[in-house]
Amino acid sequence: MSATVRESKADALRKAPGPKGLPVLGSILDLRREGVLTFYLDMWREYGDVVRLEVGPITMHQFVRPEHVHHILVKNSENYVKGFSHDKLRVPLGSGLFTSVGTLWRRQRRLMGPTYTPKGVTQFADVVVDATQKMLERWQSEFEGRALAINTEMMRLTMSVISRSMFNLDVGEEYAEVGEAISFILEFANKRTLSLVDPPMSFPTPMNRRMKRAQETLDAFIYGIISERRRQPQRGDLLDTLMHARDEETGEVMSEQQLRDELLITFFAGHETTAQLLTWTWYLLSQHSDVEKQFHGELDRVLAGRSPAQDHVDTLTYTRMLIDEALRLYSPVAMVARDVVEDDEIDGYAIPAGSIVTITPYITHRHPEFWENPEAFDPGHFAPDRVEARPRYAYYPFGAGPRICLGKYFALQEAVLVLAEVGRRYQLRLLPGQQVDVEWAGTLRPAHDVMMDLEQRT
Repeated sequence: MSATVRESKADALRKAPGPKGLPVLGSILDLRREGVLTFYLDMWREYGDVVRLEVGPITMHQFVRPEHVHHILVKNSENYVKGFSHDKLRVPLGSGLFTSVGTLWRRQRRLMGPTYTPKGVTQFADVVVDATQKMLERWQSEFEGRALAINTEMMRLTMSVISRSMFNLDVGEEYAEVGEAISFILEFANKRTLSLVDPPMSFPTPMNRRMKRAQETLDAFIYGIISERRRQPQRGDLLDTLMHARDEETGEVMSEQQLRDELLITFFAGHETTAQLLTWTWYLLSQHSDVEKQFHGELDRVLAGRSPAQDHVDTLTYTRMLIDEALRLYSPVAMVARDVVEDDEIDGYAIPAGSIVTITPYITHRHPEFWENPEAFDPGHFAPDRVEARPRYAYYPFGAGPRICLGKYFALQEAVLVLAEVGRRYQLRLLPGQQVDVEWAGTLRPAHDVMMDLEQRT
């Protein structure tokens, strides 16, 4: 296509609606004042399913419709990449599978893929159940008559599960220090995304100093795992796979830095998002006694007083439906950003190269065109006939296309087994007087601890 034809076609395209914003700054002050999630919701309600805005020098578009999700993440995914929109995440997290691109990403995905297939994750079911049982034993001794912070407990549990499954060691006892470091890194990356000026990491601002301490904590933790494993025989787990993998062309193994990046991403993504999913699920169950009753009824019928095992994962169908519904309302990854490589067109709107697009599951999953009673917690949304009637990408908590979340099957199996083992023994009751607010800090999490009482099931 000639330059003249391209220009005339571009001239014919519309600009998407959106706020005018301030000179130079655009809408960045509104974004900072309202918070990312509230701002994007407001933009959708005011301007519709496609919104254009300026954030400082960057043009951005927000998309929420299923067909637009398909275009960006699946059909034309090579034109929408993790470029400078992810640079601020690369500062703390490095260039592991989540943030890498191109040849490096394809190689790492190929290496790690077999561990996370539906068949591959079945080997970890016993680890999930055992870790959950150990947590319940601790609850009996530590929380008799006392409330617990369910978000903290789920974080500690999922940290134990991912470390035992992937690295053959249990770091659940090290939760406090490592968990706080990861939480701060997410907060840091989120704040830098909305900052007007980013001081270099070498500049000793309070945030940069805290960030340096958090990185040092995580580096000591990750490099300690690597060092310990190098003194041991191979165990055939994911860590061994990564440590001994060789580049097909050069024959080289991963550098220490690349190995650190992959372990950090695996550890972070493998526990943070599942912990948030479980936290929101317990909260929702505590607020909806009708759903909780059906959940307990299924556990009693299917498990008959036994602990769950891997072969129960597919038979606990209502449990899986309520997990999907919790993911619909509170997808840990509530929005996704991509850089535009070449000029594109979506629904007649011009999408210029060098701009950024965001797709927002938090909004798509509440879109009244695709969801009946979208704000309600209704596992019936995932009855087979209703799933069949919806567009494919009206629901995408794990993303879509080539970069769909590698840990999807691991996370779903873990969530079913944890809910089943805890739910067959306890009801969790939200402490009266709490307001549970949503906060976007890299993942969708409660703004404060979610305090719950344990009630033994009889």
